[in-house]
Amino acid sequence: MDGGSPDSLAAMADAESAFMTLSHDLRLEILLALWNAPEFSLSFSELRKRVGERDSGSFNYHLSELEGHFVAATDDGYELQYPGHRVLDAIQSGVFHDEATIGPVALDEACRQCGAGLQFEYGTDYIARVHCPDCGNRALEWPFDPGGTADRNPEAVVSAFDRRTRLIWSCVLDGVCPFCAGRVDRDLVPDPDQQGTCVGVIDQLDRYDEYFACDHPVIVSVDCSRCSFYSFIPTGVVALTRPKITGTLYEAGLDVRERPLWDLGFVVDADAITLRSAEPVRVEIGIPDVDEPLTAVVTESFETSIERGG
Repeated sequence: MDGGSPDSLAAMADAESAFMTLSHDLRLEILLALWNAPEFSLSFSELRKRVGERDSGSFNYHLSELEGHFVAATDDGYELQYPGHRVLDAIQSGVFHDEATIGPVALDEACRQCGAGLQFEYGTDYIARVHCPDCGNRALEWPFDPGGTADRNPEAVVSAFDRRTRLIWSCVLDGVCPFCAGRVDRDLVPDPDQQGTCVGVIDQLDRYDEYFACDHPVIVSVDCSRCSFYSFIPTGVVALTRPKITGTLYEAGLDVRERPLWDLGFVVDADAITLRSAEPVRVEIGIPDVDEPLTAVVTESFETSIERGG
């Protein structure tokens, strides 16, 4: 493994400098004071008062270190800039310092393998899980920030997990990283022997031997070219993010917004996915739970179409 490209090394050096800028607790207190202020802006005297720093020299120095990037000087005082908001967003997500546990929460939806009731759980590994306690089916697993559990009852956490996961998946399938806005490379990854063992890049990662959708004959590999984000997504999600398909499903009696991800058979059921062609890759997504037989087709360039009839 090499030491990284010159561009990535330069970016790391810039990021290290930015983190060093934020290394003093007084600087974070300044950002927090501006964040809590009306219109994210305060006069110099009011900002110093909110922070509670009596040493004017120390306050001036730390404020000057933030100015120009995290904080902007205005005619009326100081204003929190977009980078400052992003710093506080990361803190409020809770991933740096917080832990939370939720559940098990009994869900209304039944396991699509055995019919027993599904459960939701969230633990200190930052992964939310929807699973069946009877047969062990792992319907859905995905990271979730502990900040998402604050000020919500368990049922609201479950709903938030569903909606946020949809948002992330939709973004990456359009080639945009939801975390850094970088370019996301997308690939349909088939399992040539159809034995339900994830292959290719997944086969090189032992921790993905038990990936929740690794029994699917085809999955989507997503990898951001800029940040550390990469993952593997059920192929059925492609159909979930294409309006011409979801519109047809709605007309056929399936409103994909009214059902959570774990109750959409074309997303979670391995049997719904068929590799129609390996070269070029072409995948069929069978749509259960509709009034007429429907099949979505996805090509390796992620073009989609819908076919009627069995």
